[in-house]
Amino acid sequence: MKGEEKLWRILCDKLDMLRAGDRLVEALRVGETALQLAQRSFPEAHPSLALSYERVGQIHDLLGHDREARRCLLKALRLVEKAETVDHKALYRLARRLAFLSEGRDGEEEAIPFYEQAIQAASALENVSHTDLGTLLNNIALIYRRSGRPAAAESHYLRALAIYEKQTGPDHPDVAAVLNNLGVFYTNERRLDEAEQMHRRALDIRRKVHPKGHPDIAQSNCNLGVVYHARGDLDRASELYRESLRTWDEVERPSPDYEIVASNYADLLRSLGKKRKAATVEARARKRRSK
Repeated sequence: MKGEEKLWRILCDKLDMLRAGDRLVEALRVGETALQLAQRSFPEAHPSLALSYERVGQIHDLLGHDREARRCLLKALRLVEKAETVDHKALYRLARRLAFLSEGRDGEEEAIPFYEQAIQAASALENVSHTDLGTLLNNIALIYRRSGRPAAAESHYLRALAIYEKQTGPDHPDVAAVLNNLGVFYTNERRLDEAEQMHRRALDIRRKVHPKGHPDIAQSNCNLGVVYHARGDLDRASELYRESLRTWDEVERPSPDYEIVASNYADLLRSLGKKRKAATVEARARKRRSK
C-alpha cells in the first residue's frame, strides 16, 4: 500500500508539472493512470481517490470535454460527501464548478442544487472572497427569477447585497451591480417603488465612482427610465432614456444595451404617436452598432 501510494504521489506531481506547462493531453494520460492506481489502492472514502477524480475532471474541463469533466467532478463530489470528515473547501470547489458546467450544458434547473451546495460550503469557509460568493448568489437568484420563483430569487439577491455591503462598504461598484439586479427583479415583479429605490441608489453610486460617460451610468439611467415608463410617467422616462442614449453616443463601439435603450425609447415615442421619430431612433442605434 505504501509503495502504491508513493507511486500515486509521483504521478500526481508529474501531472501537476505537465499541467503547469500546458501539456494537457499528456497530463490527462498521466491523470488517468493515477486514477486507475487510486481505484485499486484506496478505499472509496479515501480523499486521494476523490482527488484523482477531481484532477482528471479538471483537465477534461481545460480541454473543453464538458461531459467527461462533469462525470469525473460529480464522482469526486459524491466521494467527498461520503467522507467522515467534512471537507468544505473541496465541496465548495467541486460544487461551484459543477454548477457552472451544468448551467452551460444541462440547463439552469440542474445547476440549482450545485449552486446551493457551493453557497453552503462557502459559508463555512473564511477565505472565500465576497466576489466569488456574490457571483454564486447572483447566478442562482437569476435562475430562480427566470423560473418563476420570486421569493427564492429575492432572498439570494438580498443576501448578496448584504455580503457586498459588509465587505466593500455601501458605495462600491459591486454593490451597485447587485442593486441594479434587484431593481430589474422588482420591476419585473411590478414592485415599482422598490425598483425605483434600488435603481436610484445604484445610479448614485455609479455617478460617484465612474466618469460621466461610463456605460454603467447609461444602464442605470435606462433601467430607472423603465420604472417610470411602467408607471406611465412618460416625461421622466423620456428624459432618462435620452440621457442614456447620449452616453452611448459618446462611446466608440456601443454594447447591445444601446439598442435596448433605443427600443424602449422608440416604444415610448410610438405610444405618443411619434412613429417617424421612433423609427429614426432605432435606425440610428442599428447603424451605430453595425459599424
